[in-house]
Parts: sequence; C-alpha cells; structure tokens
Amino acid sequence: MVVLLLGLAGQTYGQAEQKPLRLGLGFLGTAYSGDLTTNGDALQRFHPGAQLSIQFASDALITPQINFGFGRFVSQDRDIAAVDGVQPNTFVDTRFFFADFRLKARFLREKTVHPYASLGLGLLGYTPRDADGNNLLDNISTRNSNETYGTITAAFPLSLGLEVELSPLVMLGLEYTFRPTTSDYLDNIAELGPNDGNDQLQSLLLSLYFTFDPSRTATSRGLRGKGS
Repeated sequence: MVVLLLGLAGQTYGQAEQKPLRLGLGFLGTAYSGDLTTNGDALQRFHPGAQLSIQFASDALITPQINFGFGRFVSQDRDIAAVDGVQPNTFVDTRFFFADFRLKARFLREKTVHPYASLGLGLLGYTPRDADGNNLLDNISTRNSNETYGTITAAFPLSLGLEVELSPLVMLGLEYTFRPTTSDYLDNIAELGPNDGNDQLQSLLLSLYFTFDPSRTATSRGLRGKGS
C-alpha cells in the first residue's frame, strides 16, 4: 500500500524517472488540548512517541510524504464537576497512532539549512483510559446516555520545520505540528466538558532522514536525486 501511494504521489510532480527514497526516523513529543486542559497548560505537558516518514529525495518545491507514528498524552482536572448527576472522568491516559499523507513545500533547497511547511490529511486512532488502565469507552457512566463514539478520527496535520544537511545521505529535521481532529472524545469528554470544539494535538519532532540512493557519490549534494 505504501509503495502504491508513493508511486501515485510521485506523478504529482511529473518525475520522468524514479527518485531515491528518503526515510525519516524520529522521536515525537505530543501535547493535548481539550476538556481536561486547565489554565492554558496545553504546552506544558509533552509525552513521548515515535514517527516514521517516507518520501522521495527530490529537488522539487512540492514533494509528497507519508507518515506513520504513535504517541500518548496524560491529563487531569480534578475540578470538573458532575452535570445533571453525571460525573465525567477527571483523568485520562490516551494512547494513539496515526497515518497521514502530506504535501511538503521545501524552501532554500540549495542551502545546508532550509525551512519547510506541510499540510496533510490522515487518520488517528485513540484509546482513552482511566487511572487504572480501564477503557473509558466502555464506561458509559462518565458520559450522557446518548454519547457514543468511535476510536478513529480524521486529522489534518499542519507542520513547520527545518532540515539540516549533515552529509550527502543524512539530514537532521526539527518539526512542529498542529493536529486538529474531528473528534471531541480523545479524552472521553464532550457534552459534559467545559470547552467547546474538538480536541487537538500539538507535537515536536526530532528526526534523522536517510537517503537510499546507490548511484549517489560521496561528493554529491544531499538534496539531489538521480538526474538532478
């Protein structure tokens, strides 16, 4: 499936020959914003995860990128009160995974350090749990009787970052991503929560990118693919 998606995406910028692949392996820190966020502390709690990215090594301004990853967030607000006799959960520990497709615009590509921006569309799967590790989806006493939800939602990652060329085949990347979702249940709280709108995630990513190009010589520029 990944090969098919990359093959189709490669046609978007009219490549005449196959470009070498670039794989990114990264450490992810994620912060959550939702009904259990208190006193504007959304960016004070980051929890670890990881991300794998797949893209073409090309000099084109716009290149496609596919990402897979997982992470976690933990949040608590002891002050959430019962509403009409229903007590929402005051603690959540949510594990999540994601897969998304992005279009990445890379600027100053001839430089050693260059910025980029990307936007995308993807899916995010999540499992909110209580302090004892129990799945909150099954605890209907924490929600109104009409509140049911699935554990997969659409997400729309928007990213800004920098890439630093360390060698012809290795780059370092630093990225910030804002990931709005179409769900208000990442924390299991929606109608009974104090905040309006859907839950959101923000993340910081530190990655190493490795370019797999057997034809590249040791003196080639790290941002150029075959025939570039």
